[in-house]
Amino acid sequence: MKKTICFAALLLSSAVRAMAGDYNILDFGAVADGRTLATAAIQQAVDRCSAQGGGRVVIPSGNYYTGVIFMRSGVELHLEQNARLIGSTDYKDYPDMEKERKGLIHCAGVSNIAVTGFGEIYGSGECPAFQVGGQNELRPHCILLDDCRKVNVQDVTLRNAGFWTFKIHDSREVFVRGIRIYSHSNFNNDGIDIDGRDIVVSDCLIEATDDGICFKSESPSGEPCQNIAVTNCVVASNCNAIKFGTAAKCGFRNITVSNCVIKTPAENDLFSYKSHIVPGVSVPVHNNSGIALEQVDAAVFEKVTISNIVMDNVLTPIFIRFGARRPREPRFFRDVVISNIVANGVSHMSSSITGIPGHRVEGITISNVTLNVCGGGLIDAVEKEVPEQIRMYPENKMFGPSLPAYGFYLRHVDGIVLENIRVNLEHSDRRHALWLEDAHNVRISGLEAKDHTSEQALVRIKECTNVTFTGYDGRGRIPLLMRVSGAGTGRIKLAGNDLTRVERHVERSAEVAPEAIIEKYNFE
Repeated sequence: MKKTICFAALLLSSAVRAMAGDYNILDFGAVADGRTLATAAIQQAVDRCSAQGGGRVVIPSGNYYTGVIFMRSGVELHLEQNARLIGSTDYKDYPDMEKERKGLIHCAGVSNIAVTGFGEIYGSGECPAFQVGGQNELRPHCILLDDCRKVNVQDVTLRNAGFWTFKIHDSREVFVRGIRIYSHSNFNNDGIDIDGRDIVVSDCLIEATDDGICFKSESPSGEPCQNIAVTNCVVASNCNAIKFGTAAKCGFRNITVSNCVIKTPAENDLFSYKSHIVPGVSVPVHNNSGIALEQVDAAVFEKVTISNIVMDNVLTPIFIRFGARRPREPRFFRDVVISNIVANGVSHMSSSITGIPGHRVEGITISNVTLNVCGGGLIDAVEKEVPEQIRMYPENKMFGPSLPAYGFYLRHVDGIVLENIRVNLEHSDRRHALWLEDAHNVRISGLEAKDHTSEQALVRIKECTNVTFTGYDGRGRIPLLMRVSGAGTGRIKLAGNDLTRVERHVERSAEVAPEAIIEKYNFE
């Protein structure tokens, strides 16, 4: 943590050192009436500032109607309180947009720059030209960083972009602090998209129709998205609040996300289920997935840590998918840790970790998780075959409106640790707490599901090997602890559990050999 703070302080100080003089856009002919195009005046101020060695371009209080502003090295764009840049709704004010997506504040190949102040950048994303299916599918961001170095973005408000609100692409040494994003104007209004190296994002308020904080990895150099810290943010999204992927061909390495709150969005428009009601969704306004790790384009996940997250009204608290949308090698998870999570889940699309046949999810530890789930799941979900959906775009709803477990569903996994998982049911549920299928080398320690009253087993195991179940504390009477099936099942170990309130320990299908179940040192 000390290193992160030092890096952020160094980055901020280096950006500030270059800012020498002030260049007020009013002195270059800008008019603050919200109607007169101010692009030329602002651009002239930016160009002059950079040419004279750098400094600060000041946007004073007022409304300024503008097209693309091309940032130059050494420039701080400072929006004073009550200053507002309003994005033009005319494509001619976004040069070459038909060839290359632009940001209203467009930063490409520049260094030592900043966007600061308590003003607002308004993207006009609700205009018909910027809607999906409108005049041009290449719609503008509020801010775009492309191949930039030493960047400070602080305190500004970004509202209603035409496309993703704030995109960081292939950039280094980026410091983002205290910004506010509100973007509900379009189908795919991501909040902030992060693709680069040596980046700190902290103390931000982010609300978006599409993904809230989304990590991507598509550097032309092939470098992974790496050395990134995101902390102390509040996120709301009608899609995924914290997401890795899907555009992830270069992979992710050395990334931490910590101390964040996922809250209920203020709106629930384009990603709502109003038009196609899904059974089991208990609230009208919600997030899609709280944490989503989606590896479908040959990405490598290595040393990714997500911790201390509180989430409210999420359809799926944790969604991890290893698919084959664009299969390439190598692909793997390694040293991925998710810990200290409290989630309020409001659908039957429970948390899941799923690979595909021949490609298992590996190397993930999930610990100290409390899931408060709505319950109400039916026996139909247990008996229904869950589709593989090998090449489908990954989303929590890809398997249908309900999974056969109300806690965690695991399929095609290896080397997974679930430790201190507590599941609280609001209503009775006829599903299993955990479902494991084609799961190998799995350790389940300290599972607690005291409200489990289903006649179904607490844990369902099918075609699994080397699964250790330990540390069950026996709170609440349950009719059956574990149901085991599959001819390939073996080395299922129960050890160190309190089974005094368990009516039956294990129900074994006929194809499972008696020696496949090992019970040692349990308390009865």
